Amino acid sequence: MNDETLTTAADWVARGDDVALATVVRTYRSAPRPIGSVFAISSSGEMAGSVSGGCVEGDIYGAAQELFADETAEPRLIHYGISDDLALEVGLACGGELWVSLDRFHARPALRRGAIATIFNGDQNGKSLVFDADTGALAGTLAGDLRPIAEQTIADAVAREESIALDLEGDVTLFVESIHPAPRVVVVGAVDTAEALCRMAKTLGWRTAIVDPRAKFATPERIPSADVILTSWPDTAYAELALEAADHLVVLTHDPKIDDPAISLALNLDVGYLGALGSRRTQEKRNARLRESGNTDEQIDRIYGPVGLDIGAHSPAETAVAILAEIIGYRSGRGGQPLKHTTGRIHPSEESES
Repeated sequence: MNDETLTTAADWVARGDDVALATVVRTYRSAPRPIGSVFAISSSGEMAGSVSGGCVEGDIYGAAQELFADETAEPRLIHYGISDDLALEVGLACGGELWVSLDRFHARPALRRGAIATIFNGDQNGKSLVFDADTGALAGTLAGDLRPIAEQTIADAVAREESIALDLEGDVTLFVESIHPAPRVVVVGAVDTAEALCRMAKTLGWRTAIVDPRAKFATPERIPSADVILTSWPDTAYAELALEAADHLVVLTHDPKIDDPAISLALNLDVGYLGALGSRRTQEKRNARLRESGNTDEQIDRIYGPVGLDIGAHSPAETAVAILAEIIGYRSGRGGQPLKHTTGRIHPSEESES
């Protein structure tokens, strides 16, 4: 989780350490960590985060020592992979390739949503451009012909909520890091599965919220893993949460008085993922009521119900695994098939394999 790593790096700087930060800028074919993953090294020898799951961190640690020894060192890109001369020593066991930037750690701008563009190599090596999507502010040292390219790439990265790397002329690389809130799971219904769902979602670094007007159910004692608990009806709670398309909504109550308005409201707010617990018969009855209340078949088809992947889940914890797995698949555009039965890349990659 980058936030934890960056917080740790800032703590090291605060106590007086020199700190290096490695960031995955580009991947090709199978890579164990996505673009934007970070790995921090302190001059005291401590490490936090990961850029490869252990394949190249040792070599980056050595490069960080060289950085600490040279106060004038500029940001650099390091390439690792099967075609690298160091393949036998630090090559990626998965057969992929990645490009990692290495620079001294600098405190990040306080952005809720936006992007940071940085140039590597060339005359503007290390120069950057910062965009705050909430205020529209754009500032930085990046100039000349590269600036409009960076601005357009920033717009793309913010819209897609994905970091992007571009190869430009003269061996120049533009890396745009997308910054956005951690995914949020909003659970309607403070049932036993809700606690399991919130607990597991937090291990993914996601935010969680519980909505249930039944105050006796929705308590911190019953759902200790929830970041937010709202004992109000969905219309009021959604407004307070500022529910948006990037959120993932899971309805668990089994009570039509709560389920139906919770789902109908979410459909009209265009929430991205919407899952509803219940048997197939329960889904059919609910869908009929949703149609009677004015929802279209196209809207109703967006509901993931029965919610979760078909893995034979029974207990609340197993059900939570099935639901979160389905949400991860929704976010990545994958269907949740066993890897043994698929032929595509295991890890998402910035570039397709030729």
